This record gives sequence, structure tokens and C-alpha cells, in this order.
Amino acid sequence: MRFIVRRLVPCLVLVAIFGSACADSSSKSATQTSTVAATAKVSNQWALSYTGGTAGKADPSKSPIVIGYVNQEGGVPAFPESTAGTKAAVDYVNAELGGIGGHPLKLEACQVQAEEDGQRCGTQLANDATVQAVLTGVLISGGESLFKVVVPKLPVVIGNPVSNPDFLTKGAVAFTPGSPGVIQALGVFAGQNLNTAAHPVKKVAIIYGDNSAAKLAVTLLFNPVLQKLGITDIKGVPVPETATAADVQSALQASGAAQADVVAALTTLPLCIATYDAMKALGIHTPVVTTSLCQGTPMVQHLKDVGDKGDVPNGWYFAGYGYNPYLPDEASGTQTFVAKIKQYGGANVEYTGFAPSMFGNVLTLAKFFNAIGPDKINAETVKAQIDAFTGPMMMVSGPMTCGKVSALFPTLCGAEVGIDQYVDGKWVSVADALNGKPLNPSKILAGS
Repeated sequence: MRFIVRRLVPCLVLVAIFGSACADSSSKSATQTSTVAATAKVSNQWALSYTGGTAGKADPSKSPIVIGYVNQEGGVPAFPESTAGTKAAVDYVNAELGGIGGHPLKLEACQVQAEEDGQRCGTQLANDATVQAVLTGVLISGGESLFKVVVPKLPVVIGNPVSNPDFLTKGAVAFTPGSPGVIQALGVFAGQNLNTAAHPVKKVAIIYGDNSAAKLAVTLLFNPVLQKLGITDIKGVPVPETATAADVQSALQASGAAQADVVAALTTLPLCIATYDAMKALGIHTPVVTTSLCQGTPMVQHLKDVGDKGDVPNGWYFAGYGYNPYLPDEASGTQTFVAKIKQYGGANVEYTGFAPSMFGNVLTLAKFFNAIGPDKINAETVKAQIDAFTGPMMMVSGPMTCGKVSALFPTLCGAEVGIDQYVDGKWVSVADALNGKPLNPSKILAGS
């Protein structure tokens, strides 16, 4: 079986989450009784050790170390939580981790809403001699034109790879498995981990957004994994991004979800909420696998609004980057992230979605800058740090093997994905970095 990628249109799937293999955690397991993650003050020791920083504030009189930052927001779709995580991390570095050798860390931000904005942002950043590296948040549009301008001149770290340019642009890197890893891991989990003697998996129903990107995610990433595992009874039904619960009810019925052994919700968060409502209305109790986008705080608020118990749908399985902000541990840096994003982003900050990985990317760039020294930071020295980085990565499971995860997706550095489940008011590690059982779909696909 061979997977062929033809100009993968922006793949709208995951998402980022959360974790890092900063210590051997194979003997650990985790349960959290509430999605209100710990907010108690945490020590800076983990972050100081990770970044190589010095306790205290940056000196505002010193010249700043500048990171170019490009994110899609201000229109539809928009990913403001990426910026929330990024800004909170910069504020934390400057207020408590000594900046970069005493120099303040600074963002030069540029927003995109359409493809042509990418060239505008790229030109702005490439022509600014103070910019030392470029970090992207989430780019459904603009990535290709951005990368054409900046990759030849500056180091580029892709915060959350979700589109074709994110996967294929040589010279850029992404310290996560991105949507390819997450979607393929959901296929592995549905077809292998959930496929037991007591609950054999023979039929899978899929709900996904009615756009070419989501269709490619299903046909090129998810379905081939199931087929490789011997599951061929697969029925996917698209629904509009603006679909109501009634629309999703029709889609669920068309997919045969009530008779399926697993339902896969490969959707954005609004559609995930609609899927929850539709399954509830139809009385469908089939196990659901989805991405960590669907455990975002809007889902938590929705369940409260409709008077349902729990914070997210009971029994659902959520895939992320190996760690979960609702299961904050110290060794991965997740505990530090939860405390500090709330401290610098405010009590109501969106700390799920793409916020965790962006926070981790900023601290990783700070790590590189500190290792170089503020007076020797330039494109070549930063690229050398990136090329030499093998992990562990803050809040991302497993080693970093840039360019070696998949021949199809050369930018990817991470391969491991975590699965967590919400059961009767508790978060439980099922197959993640906390219990030493993260999934690596690239191994399943090896030789295919």
C-alpha cells in the first residue's frame, strides 16, 4: 500500500496538544478529576532548566532578541489561542526567566487571512535585520507564499503543521507530529487499540467537514490506516462547517453510526459540539474518537449551558501531542504551562487548542538562543541549534527526528501521539506519554 500526496490542500485537523518527554515516565499513569487544571503557583526550576535561562527579569535597556510571528486570525477561520500561548510564553521568559542573557525577547507579529498575506508578512520579516527566526502559529492560508520568502533567509519553526506547505517545505521544521500524526494515530487507535475480543471493530463511521481538506485527511491519512489493519467497512459522511445538530443527525444516520463499532469525529470544534448534541438526540452510544480540538473550553461551556454532567463528552477519546493540559505533570512542562498561561494570559484565557504547543515552541526557541548567547545569534547559529535538536521537546512526546518521521512529510520532527479519555468526571491516560504508551503511527505504516 502506498500513500500518495498530491498538493494536500490545507488539512484541517489537529492540533496541538500538549506534552513533552522531558523525563522517562513509562511507570507513571495519571487521572485528573476535573478539567479545571491546577493553577497553583509552580516553581520556575523546570523552565529555567529547559531554557537555560537565569531567574529574574530581562533588562529593558538591552537590545531585544526578535522572533517573527505569523498567525491566521482576524477573519474566518482564526486561531487566537495560538497567539495567547505565544504571548504568554514571551511575557514569562521576560518576567521570570531572565530574557535571553538579559536581553528581552520580542515578537514582531504579522497576521494573515488570505494567501497573499503570506508574501506580505514574509517580506516584512525577511527585510527586518533584527528578526532572528520565524515562528508560525496556524496557517490554513498564506503558508506557501510566506515560506517562499522567509525560508531561504531565516530559520522557520512551524508551530502547528496543518496544511500542505507546513508538511512539505524543506528547510522548515515542526517540533510536533502535526495533523498527519494525529489523524493517523486515531486510525491506529480505532483499528488496533479498541479492536478487542470483547469489542471487535469491524465498522467505522466518520463525520468530517464538507471541504476538500477534510476529505483528503480522511482518504489519505485516516482510512488507509484502518485498511492496513484489516478494517474495510468504513463510511464517511461530510457535513457543512456551519451544520446544526439536526444536520449532523442526518449525517450520523447516513454513516450508520448507531450500528458502527467506532465513530470518528474529524471536525473542527463547532462541528464537534454539534456531533455531541446529535448523538445525544439520537441516543447513539458508540465509542467516539476525535482530536484534542474537541476538548476545548467552548465544549466545556456548551455542556454547562445545556445542563449536562461533565466537562467534555463522557467516554470520548481525544488525541493530542502526547500530553494534556487537563492532566498537568511536572516533568513535561505541562504544569508550568497551565500555571503560566493563566498568570500571563488571564483567568479566562483559552489554554487548550493550539495554545500549549505555541507556548512550548517559544520556550524552545529561548532554549536555542540561550545556548548560542545573545551576541552570537544569527540565522546560521539558530539553524545549527535546530538541526542538532533531538528533544525532549516541551509538551510533545518522544524524540525529535526532523526529516526522518516520514518521507511524505519532511518537516515533521515528532512522531508520537497521545490518547486520553474522559470518564465520569475524570481524565484518564489511555495511550499517552504519561503512562509510557504513546502511539507512533509511522511504525504501523513503515514499509507501506
